[in-house]
Amino acid sequence: MLKQAIPNIFVKDFAVALAYYTGPLGFHSLFVYGDVPFYAHVARDEAILALRHVAKPVIDHSAGEDLLSAFVEVSDVNALHASLQASGANIRQAPRGEPWGMRSLIVSDLDGNLICFASNLASYTSPRKD
Repeated sequence: MLKQAIPNIFVKDFAVALAYYTGPLGFHSLFVYGDVPFYAHVARDEAILALRHVAKPVIDHSAGEDLLSAFVEVSDVNALHASLQASGANIRQAPRGEPWGMRSLIVSDLDGNLICFASNLASYTSPRKD
């Protein structure tokens, strides 16, 4: 039985990244590991991401500018967008309807990692559809 996936987000400046995820992105720290911290799990509601310090970038952005590091399904992407916008998060793509039946929002962290948050259009209850 599969229970949960926890995407790893690779970051160059661990302390700055942790502050960004627990600040503007609204996650809270579940744990931070290392005498010199290098690994953490952060959560927002039921979503968990793992932050991992690396010495150099691990995503080759020359392979594509829109490579996602994580995808998180949310109940109301428009409400999340308003919250993230108010907190100063780096919005890469405002909410938009997608041909595969989702409404997606993409944020960028300080290392250029892209996190997609999306709601299912079929069950979407917000009056704004596009």
